[in-house]
Amino acid sequence: MEKGLYIILMIIFELYEASWQKSSTFKGMIENIFKRYQKGQINFFLSHPSYWYILFVVFKLNILNFWITVILFLKTIDIVFKLWLIQSYLKGNNIIDSMVPGNIKTSHNLIYLNLVIYTTLFYFAIYN
Repeated sequence: MEKGLYIILMIIFELYEASWQKSSTFKGMIENIFKRYQKGQINFFLSHPSYWYILFVVFKLNILNFWITVILFLKTIDIVFKLWLIQSYLKGNNIIDSMVPGNIKTSHNLIYLNLVIYTTLFYFAIYN
């Protein structure tokens, strides 16, 4: 598979992840994450296809450089943080209200920041 196609697939996966997390407030984003988790733990993990795709690319192209390691690290931290928020909520700690007071508005384009960051890092990873 041509490397350009790998980047296009990464963009598609990042757009999918952005679409289900998108909200006009931070609290809404967190609630969307919790709703996804409520549909099932497997569904939650499969809702991060770019993470699994990066792992596939690591093995398929035999790439394990600095950039791919940074992507895997950041994506792992992202998923762990989401799980921490979910577990805190399930234990009865309403951590969402203490972390995000009120309904702080988010920019419509904020959710697409991951698309720009991860795709750029991915480009460096496969073309270095």
